[in-house]
Amino acid sequence: MKRNSLLFVIILSVSVIFASWILSAAVTPKDVNKALEPFYQTLSYILNTYYQKDEVDLNKLMDSAIDGLVKGLRDDFSYYENPEAMEEKQIELEGEYGGLGIEVTYDSEYKAVKVISPMYGTPAWKAGLKANDRIVTIDDQPVSEMEYMEAVRKLRGQPGTTVKIKVVREGVDSLLTFELVREKIQIIPVKHALIETTKGRVGYTLITRFGAKTSEEMAEALNDIFDKGVKGLIVDLRDNPGGYLNSAIEVASYFIDKGIVVKTKNAYGVEEVYESKGNNYPNVPIVVLVNGGSASASEILTGALKDYQIAKIVGQKTFGKGSVQTGFPLSNGGTLYLTTAHYMTPSGKDIHKIGIDPDVFVQEATDTERQSAAVDYTKKVIELDMNDPYIIKGLEVLLEMVK
Repeated sequence: MKRNSLLFVIILSVSVIFASWILSAAVTPKDVNKALEPFYQTLSYILNTYYQKDEVDLNKLMDSAIDGLVKGLRDDFSYYENPEAMEEKQIELEGEYGGLGIEVTYDSEYKAVKVISPMYGTPAWKAGLKANDRIVTIDDQPVSEMEYMEAVRKLRGQPGTTVKIKVVREGVDSLLTFELVREKIQIIPVKHALIETTKGRVGYTLITRFGAKTSEEMAEALNDIFDKGVKGLIVDLRDNPGGYLNSAIEVASYFIDKGIVVKTKNAYGVEEVYESKGNNYPNVPIVVLVNGGSASASEILTGALKDYQIAKIVGQKTFGKGSVQTGFPLSNGGTLYLTTAHYMTPSGKDIHKIGIDPDVFVQEATDTERQSAAVDYTKKVIELDMNDPYIIKGLEVLLEMVK
C-alpha cells in the first residue's frame, strides 16, 4: 500500500509539473500523457512485480529516469546532477581537489566521458590528453557501464594515486592508454610573463579558466605588464574550457572600449545583449592563442576580439561550445542543467558545434609528452617555453602588427 501511495504521489507531481508548463510547449496535454504511459506502467511493474521489489531504491530509480530523459536529448551539454553529484561539484568550486585536471562532459554517442579541455599544467595536460578525447575505460572498467558521475568520481582520488584510462581519439585507429598520477589540483586562473624582442617588450597572459576571480587576477596581471611598458600583448586561451559568463564579459571589457561583447538567443528567438563595461588599458596590438580545447567563455572573448578586429587569432579552430546551460533545482536536491540559449558573437555568429577559425593556423605539436619545466601551475608569474610553436607564431604575427 505504501508503494502504491508513493507511485500516486509521483504521478500526481509529474502531472502538475507538465500541466503548468504545457501552455508554453509545442506539444499538447494528450501527447504528454500518451508519452508518459509507458513510464508509469514500467514503474508500476517494478514496484509491484519485480522479484526484489522490497529492495528497490526509489530515489535511484528516479535519478536514472531523469538522467535517461535528459540523455535522450542527445545534447552533450544538458545533464542531470543528483544530490551526491552536487556535493562533488562543490569540491571543484572550492578550487582544490585531487584529480587529473580535465574539464569533461558526457558523450551520449560513445557512452563515454568526453574531454572538453585539459587544464594547463595538470597531469592530464602533461600526459597529452586533448579536447574531444573520449575516455572509454577507467582502471579497465567500461565507462558505458557506469553512471556519468560515478565515472567522474573514479577519475578523482587521493593525490599520489594512479589511474589508468583508455581513450578514443579522432584520427587514431587504436585505443590510447594513459597511466596518470593524480595530483592536488589548484586552479590559478591567470598567469603572466614578459618577452623581450627586437621591437621592444611584449606582454603575455595565460587564462586557464574563467572563474570567480579571473577578471580580478587578469587586472592584476595587466597592471603589472603595462606598468613595465609593452608594445603588444599575447592572450593565451589554449585549453581554456570556459567558466562564468560574467567573468568573460569583464575580461573582454579590458580590451573593448564600448559595444556588444556577446549576445544570447533563447528557444523563442529572444535576444539578450551584454555590453562592454569600458576599457581602462592602452590599446596595443593583441594576438589571441587558441586551440581545440578553447571553449565556451574563452570563445566569447575570442569571438568578440575577432569581430571588432582588436586581435589576430592564432592557432587552431576552437571547440565550438556556444550554448548556455540554465540550472533548474529539483525537489530531490538534484539539479537539471538544460541548454536554454546559444551565445552569439557581436556580429551575430552562432559558433555552437562550429567553433572559431583562427586568422593564422598553427600545426599542433606531435609530441605526446609535454615539457614540464615551464608548467608549474601554482605560479602566477611564469617562464615561457620559447620553443612552443604557438608562441613562436603568435610572436611573429604580433611583431608584424607593432609599428
